[in-house]
Amino acid sequence: MTAGRRRQAIADAARAAGLGEIVRVHREHSDLGVAVALWFLASVGSVPAVIVSLIMLSEDSTTWQWPLLACATAMGVAYLMTHVGPARAGRQWVAVADGGLVMWSRHFVRTFAWDEAQGIDVGSACNLGDLRNSIALRRPVGAWTPRRVTGLTITGLVTAAAVWFTAVPIVLHVLVGERPTDLAHFARMCDGGPPFGRTAAYEGPAPHPIAVYSESPGDFPDFHNGEPPPEPDTVQLVGCARLTGKASPNVLKTCSYEGGHGWETYQGRYRIDVYEARTGRAVTSFDLDGIGPDDIGGTCPPFISVPKNAKGDSNTHHSEPSSDSYRAKLGPLVNG
Repeated sequence: MTAGRRRQAIADAARAAGLGEIVRVHREHSDLGVAVALWFLASVGSVPAVIVSLIMLSEDSTTWQWPLLACATAMGVAYLMTHVGPARAGRQWVAVADGGLVMWSRHFVRTFAWDEAQGIDVGSACNLGDLRNSIALRRPVGAWTPRRVTGLTITGLVTAAAVWFTAVPIVLHVLVGERPTDLAHFARMCDGGPPFGRTAAYEGPAPHPIAVYSESPGDFPDFHNGEPPPEPDTVQLVGCARLTGKASPNVLKTCSYEGGHGWETYQGRYRIDVYEARTGRAVTSFDLDGIGPDDIGGTCPPFISVPKNAKGDSNTHHSEPSSDSYRAKLGPLVNG
């Protein structure tokens, strides 16, 4: 039976019993254990989901919303199953009329004047508080009571927040691509990782912001002429600096330490591969030498790390390119 025909049947039963017109109809909630289990899992799992998302966010993950989306989806399914899922003994509707109640299902129709309705079991109908108020007051309360408006408003706001903060970013991530939120995210492209579909394209007039990474952890050369680094979603190019060998066989500097340990510095030679951040397309490659003998300086590191129980030997280090070298080579790309 359609919703319209059902409401008409309930209205006809109310008029036939002399109860007048119906004001509102309350739908019985589902009593399936699946809905209860989903509510329990979603409630218990909300705390681990938040913790996992915070951990992923602290590790610069661009998909930290996944645990929250899974939890929100479980709550949404539980909510829908509670309200529209089937009832074991067949769903019952409780209608509030001007003069009393009509309890209707496919199997029976019962009518109660207000005096007769006192103390009857109305089950687990939706908006149960308003239904009980009608019975206690012996008159129908309005269809849009403050309780109902508040409940629907909270439900709508929670749903909108869940969709905006979890579902929308994940959908965009799947359909369009990832959006970088930290410059550190681009470093994965130097290890063969995927590009970022929601960053700026390498096109149009200059400048074309670039982020460059080397094999040294946390290294981020200063190629912006002293200006602040770009915002992550404006980066158009990603440069990857990889050590390929020595620019010269001559030792630039030797440092000696206790236990016979040494530190030898050679001028390094690096290959710089530049990719478009949005597509991963290779743009250009070039070699760049590290700091030479004129700029190496004479200060040795105050200490070095060596393996436990290691005997005296020398550790090899390669000088890295200067910021001026990066700017000279990357300038045509950034400003061209």
